Amino acid sequence: MAKTLNMRFALANGRTATTSLAQPKDELSREDVEPVMQLIVDKQAIRVKEANAAGIKSAVIREVNETKLI
Repeated sequence: MAKTLNMRFALANGRTATTSLAQPKDELSREDVEPVMQLIVDKQAIRVKEANAAGIKSAVIREVNETKLI
């Protein structure tokens, strides 16, 4: 099963930016992710088309099952 941590940020221009990290550690919690996301916002580490991240929207772990057919 493939896992990805998807972090969504609100941009200053009203849009949304998503950044993903492959293979997050097991049992990752809000207490682990939220401070890192806030640091990304505070340090203006994400910028998309002249708009900085202005806040946190969400964080989810996406799990994908793949079944090989051939």
